[in-house]
Amino acid sequence: MKCFSLFSTRIKVYDDHIVPLLRRMPNLEKLTLSLVIQNRFSHIDGIHLDKDILSNMSQLRTFIFDIVTENVIINDEFLPSSNDIRRTFIQKGHPVNCYIDYCSNRASRCHVYSVPYTMDCLHHISNNFPGGLFVSVRRVTIYDTARPFEHDFFFRLSQSFPLLKILSLQNIIKPENKRSYQSDEHEQTSLIIKYPHLTDLYFGCVHIDYVEQFLIDSNTYLPCLKKLYIEYEKLVAVTENFTSNVTRATCSKLKHIIFNDGTIVCSKEFYLYFPLL
Repeated sequence: MKCFSLFSTRIKVYDDHIVPLLRRMPNLEKLTLSLVIQNRFSHIDGIHLDKDILSNMSQLRTFIFDIVTENVIINDEFLPSSNDIRRTFIQKGHPVNCYIDYCSNRASRCHVYSVPYTMDCLHHISNNFPGGLFVSVRRVTIYDTARPFEHDFFFRLSQSFPLLKILSLQNIIKPENKRSYQSDEHEQTSLIIKYPHLTDLYFGCVHIDYVEQFLIDSNTYLPCLKKLYIEYEKLVAVTENFTSNVTRATCSKLKHIIFNDGTIVCSKEFYLYFPLL
């Protein structure tokens, strides 16, 4: 085998199963990893990858990766910084970008990815995401359990991923700086965030303010939105029981709605509000 790609958004047996699997592929010329790894006592860094995996691949020419190590409890007094992790990759010849989230209980989460970035998806972006330009990316997951997402974060997201088509969001923390929908028309227009290619929007466990952030047209412009994954009660609340004019323009484009709280018997008003369903 000369080319191998592995994509997984939840791996709890990385050291016991994934590492041994990769070590049995010494003839690889191209390796692509997109992983969210859990249950480790240290972050994935360049030293580990080079020593335990890449040193066994003498033919490797291309290594592309997007690796998140989450729920890591570091018992040492020294807490590595993003620069510490980044340096371990650069010293081994792998240009990367990296950021780390630390919580009050010393649990941490590290996201490291190769640059330039060429994959079509990027997983589990948090508030500390440094941004940049990712023209290849079509799918993004944003996720944070420590800090809320504010309006300026969503603006940075739209600038970093100009061709984004699928967005998944999880964050139950209420934004601190919720925008007023009564601002003057010029201010509202200048602050509208645009996702011109977004077709699919998935709300996981989210605060209702994030639903407002995307469905109210004075916040976000979604000309191509076709599919929505959402909790029924949140959709009822944000649309004011399918009567609100501030969400009507965005909702009228939808062709598919999936409710994550089970099968719902919808009213006549619901179908009038979503005429393309």
